[in-house]
Amino acid sequence: MKLLGIDYGSKNIGLALSDEDSKIAFPYGVVYNKSGVLDEIISVVRKEKISKIILGLPVPFAGRENKQTQEVRDFAKKLEQKIKLPVEFQNEILTTKSAKAGSTKETIDSSAAAIILQSYLDKKATSH
Repeated sequence: MKLLGIDYGSKNIGLALSDEDSKIAFPYGVVYNKSGVLDEIISVVRKEKISKIILGLPVPFAGRENKQTQEVRDFAKKLEQKIKLPVEFQNEILTTKSAKAGSTKETIDSSAAAIILQSYLDKKATSH
């Protein structure tokens, strides 16, 4: 089962893919958050034969949801309605900071998406 990881941002949306066995995440690319972005994501989903989407959810340290968290939840609803695939959330705390460590400016968002997806995959692997 191949998964798509998403690091949602108001300007850029980072994408990452898992391998067929859902064990390893790889940075895939970045799409610009503009009109038509859902169609671009649908194109990736079809091309890569994605079964599920993992969306990074920004949960502040205090635990209370904020404007950014709600924006991601709204994006998830639109995504689910348009793509008709399950969307699950993965806490994305500190992923962008981690991604900056080994990435260029152009690859930070897709690296962050890969970190989000890998966290999800690791969590699933240890729960089985």
